[in-house]
Amino acid sequence: CYNNPSVKQWKEQFMLFTNIPEKSIRLFTSEHKEMLPPPTEACVVISTYSMISYSGRRGDLTASMIEQVKSREWGLMLLDEVHVAPAQMFRRVLQVCSAHCKLGLTATLVREDGLIKDLNFLVGPKLYEANWMDLTQQGYLASVQCCEVWCPMTREFYDTYLSDDIPDRHKKMLYVLNPTKIKVCD
Repeated sequence: CYNNPSVKQWKEQFMLFTNIPEKSIRLFTSEHKEMLPPPTEACVVISTYSMISYSGRRGDLTASMIEQVKSREWGLMLLDEVHVAPAQMFRRVLQVCSAHCKLGLTATLVREDGLIKDLNFLVGPKLYEANWMDLTQQGYLASVQCCEVWCPMTREFYDTYLSDDIPDRHKKMLYVLNPTKIKVCD
């Protein structure tokens, strides 16, 4: 999963929609480190991309759990918010964990850096896509209202934005952190 709240939500959903005993669903996050059963016993491990992919120094318990995760071949690796998996750090999850089958889920199969195409070889091709408007009409998603709000830049930001000697990444920071936009959002 992408973050700790998602890990907890996935555990709740596994318990709601399967007959897997709770003792067989193990969490591996910065907050919860539940040791894995012996390799002869089936289990579900729910973790975050960060916990699995981190390559720095770890505590003894965390290092032991990573070794347990790495030492098994998992039947299924379910990647929530799979569009983050091509990121340089997060793709390590796919190297650390060995899985017979990989399934990625996302509602936003888009990345600004163009790495979304890497999912074809990291996870596999897209198998299914649903139109969000159809899902809304069928009652699976809440109705939404989309609107665009244009916020002029402050004079100081705009003058800096128009200068020729400013790098593109600084220009992006100017339009993202535009004080007028932040006030409108508030």
